[in-house]
Amino acid sequence: MILDCHMHSWRYPEDFNREVMLANQPERRRSWPDERFHAMWHLPIDAYLKEMEASPVDKALLLGLKAGDSFGVQVDNAYLAEVARSHPDKLVWGCCVNPTDPGAADEVARWVRDYGAVAVGELGPGYGGYDLDDPRCFPLYEAAIDLDIPLVIHAGPVQARFGRLKHTDLAAVDEIAIRFPSLRIVICHLGYPRYEEAAFLVAKHENVYADISWLPQIAGLDRRALSRYLPQVEFPYFHLAYPLLYYFTQTFGEPDKLLWGSDFPACSPGTSIQAVRDVNRILEKHGLPKIPEAAIERMLHENWRKVFTKVS
Repeated sequence: MILDCHMHSWRYPEDFNREVMLANQPERRRSWPDERFHAMWHLPIDAYLKEMEASPVDKALLLGLKAGDSFGVQVDNAYLAEVARSHPDKLVWGCCVNPTDPGAADEVARWVRDYGAVAVGELGPGYGGYDLDDPRCFPLYEAAIDLDIPLVIHAGPVQARFGRLKHTDLAAVDEIAIRFPSLRIVICHLGYPRYEEAAFLVAKHENVYADISWLPQIAGLDRRALSRYLPQVEFPYFHLAYPLLYYFTQTFGEPDKLLWGSDFPACSPGTSIQAVRDVNRILEKHGLPKIPEAAIERMLHENWRKVFTKVS
């Protein structure tokens, strides 16, 4: 079974702080009528399900985001729970909170026990303005251990104008992995662009994993997404082949700790899977060693089972 370990859905304007969203836009967009922002930002689940049907994906993990004050997106957990409930054969979901909030642990427990959340995430310390190793977060981590659910963390830098890079230090992941050795942690996007540091943490800690969501998009391999977000530059070596090659050549211990996810809408699931399966073609082009095909297929089909134990 292929589980898309990282994708999104949200509603515009319900899940947006419009003032912050506008402040993050280029000057040329700030006079747009609201209809254009609706067309750009509204992301109903049907858009993903349509692409899912055309891909090999069997099930997907729907993640939230709490970035209302920095990026403008503040996805309602009740919406995510209802979407997942409406498509139980296709979707599972993760609840998102600010872990420094006094009631965060109790809130997560309620979403897990009463509404079936299978993870906490996508946590974004750079978006939310907190440090992962802030002691105020520790009750949430303890609750996640008790509930047997992982944390899915955007631990690297964020692009939102008001996101603060001082909160994105991957050393904080090292700290919480040491303090909470039975807490399963997933570093999103293999720590983009701090691939080497993230790969080292995955190798160092038994309880730390990483997903490779979004990498095909920034490598320029999803042309649809590229035309929306990035200049027309394709660089699959640095943003896909190199991170994977670095991981597989530097990892000591358990090698099967990378998970596949699309980060939809940043990447379509079918294109992302094809890009991962084509990585050896890119490496061969550069005269570099290949990654075992069996390891790539385990990344797609099997590795997620170690992390998302409530998904079947």
